[in-house]
Amino acid sequence: MHLLKYITPLLSLLPLINALPGATSCTTVTPDIARVSQAQPAASYLPGFRISQQAGGTNKEDMFVEFNVTAGSWGCSLSYSFPAGTPITTSGAAAPVEIFAVNGPLSRSPRGIDVSWAYCPATGALVGSTTFESDPNQARTKFVNSFSCSNTMTYRLSIAGWYKQATSVEFAQGPGVGLRMSYNC
Repeated sequence: MHLLKYITPLLSLLPLINALPGATSCTTVTPDIARVSQAQPAASYLPGFRISQQAGGTNKEDMFVEFNVTAGSWGCSLSYSFPAGTPITTSGAAAPVEIFAVNGPLSRSPRGIDVSWAYCPATGALVGSTTFESDPNQARTKFVNSFSCSNTMTYRLSIAGWYKQATSVEFAQGPGVGLRMSYNC
């Protein structure tokens, strides 16, 4: 009798448990990218993903990355992922890369993102810092930060301002390789 007294309320919860949503898979997108160079302040459409600076923190090359996220999405997470053996070209010590939010979408033309060192949007808050690393034997994924989602999420990546040694990091950004934004997880 006492057992029935305790089990009956628990059994009444079964319909609720079955009604819980099942596991969902995330949507993951890769960014559109644009490199800007302090040494070429008016140059647009510079190719490749490269972040660098010379000694003293001069002649920087920064990256703009822009993600297009489906309207109404939730739980945006910025990360990077490299399959095992993905080549990352570096010079100097592995320097920290700072990631800054950028308000609004980047300017575009038929050729792509149209920004240069001299003509680019101002950076906002520092939202993360990372060091890009790969491993020859296993995939490497690193979480950077999570955000409220918006339709366009734009960031500027630059060698940390306090770091003054010559350094660079370069890799082939693309589907399954490099930066990504995951949401609706």
